[in-house]
Formats: sequence, C-alpha cells, structure tokens
Amino acid sequence: MKLHFVFYIIILSVLNVTCKTPMPELSSEAKLSKNKSISIRWTTTDPILAKVFPEVFPVPPAILIDDQVNVADLTTVPLPPPDPNQLPKIPQKKPHNPNELPRWDRGFELTNIDNLTLVIRNESQRPFKSIGISLLALTMVYYGTMETEAELVWTSGETNLYRISFLSTYETIWAPMPFYIGTGSSVIAPMLNSNRYPSNLQKYCVQEKPTELRESLEQTHSENCKEYELFLRRLFLQNYDVIHLQLTEWEKRNQDWFQP
Repeated sequence: MKLHFVFYIIILSVLNVTCKTPMPELSSEAKLSKNKSISIRWTTTDPILAKVFPEVFPVPPAILIDDQVNVADLTTVPLPPPDPNQLPKIPQKKPHNPNELPRWDRGFELTNIDNLTLVIRNESQRPFKSIGISLLALTMVYYGTMETEAELVWTSGETNLYRISFLSTYETIWAPMPFYIGTGSSVIAPMLNSNRYPSNLQKYCVQEKPTELRESLEQTHSENCKEYELFLRRLFLQNYDVIHLQLTEWEKRNQDWFQP
C-alpha cells in the first residue's frame, strides 16, 4: 500500500512539469505597446502583483506600499456578487497599422488607483469532472484542472471602492496512464494539491510567511511565490481584453485628470 502511495506521488510530481495548459501569449497590442506606457500612478501592497501587472499591461512600475503603512485589506471587504448584466462586451477588433498604437497607449496620466488588490472569489479543482473524464478514457488517463474566479479591486479617495469583475482562469493537466492508475491519480490529486489553490498561494506568499512545519509538509515561501506569479500571469493573459477594456473605461470616466 505504501509503495502504491509513493508511486502516485512520483507520477504526480512528473505531471507537474508535463501536459499542462500552455501559458497564453501576449496579444499583438501588448507587444506593440511594449515600449510605450500609460503613466498611471498606482499602488499595491502585493509585490508579486506589482511585478507581473506591468509585464503584461503597458503601465509603469507600481508604488509598493510598505507593510507598516495602515491600509485596508481589500480581500476582507464584503462585496455583492457582480451583476451579470454588467459583463463587459469586448468589441470586435479591427486591424490597425502596426506603426500606430491604440488610443490607450498615448501616455495619459491617471493618479487615483490606490491599493490595487487581487481578490479571489471562487476556486475549484472540479474533482468529479476530472474523475468523469478519466472514466470516459477507460481509467487510462489522469486528468486534473484548476478553475478560479477573481476580481481586481482598488480604492479611489478615502471611501470609494472600484473593481474589475468577471476574471476567470483555468489550467488543466493530463497524461495517459495504465489501467485504473489514471482514475486513482485523478481521485487523490485534489487532496495532494490542496496547498496549490491560488488563495493559498497568495496567503503564504504575500499575506504571511508559512511556518517551518508547513514548509516541510507543503512547500517553501519562495515556491509559493513562484506559483502565485505564474497564476497571476495566466490570469492577466487569459483576461487581457476584459482588463484592457475596463481600464479604458476608467480612463474615459476620469478624463478630467488626463494630462496629454
């Protein structure tokens, strides 16, 4: 029995680096605007968010708020569920001259995005879905997935709270395996990977440092931060158009503060 358990762990370790959902590429617009940036003054308490956000979107570096500064923890602020009727509609893209950058990249200045925070709303490994797919493959396929719903929340002024909702991301991992081993691995994987939920990675990378016992049983602080960074990058790339559109609307809404 112990040998079988060790075998499962070895197989899952190998799968962590194979057969994963590929990381999305930067959009052509993001590539074009690599050398241009919106001069947004934005702040955050999350050092990983401060690193990844400017790498995906054409914004300057964040102003990182020190831990000793008294700021609200936006992950604990109760917010009603987002209204599906307010789901942003992504306009159909029109081909543009590669030498002409879109309006969003003309260098406007916005100075009222404070304490930008990623709030994770829902997350699931969909165990029944994974087991079902494995059974459909006659128990010869291991299948795992991680689906997450999140929001970007920030303050503007002392009391106003704003958010970009309807951000979702997914990652799948699969591999052919012998009879029954595929389904068996699909059953125990969610239990072994419970420490890899994005909220857990965020907590033990940004909000608090894991104890030595937790690091020995799960993974180290640096490993949590590495996986959290990959999660953020995937989330931003898979939702690039939604975030782009919402920031453009924010820019239009606050056009009195624009400085050409």
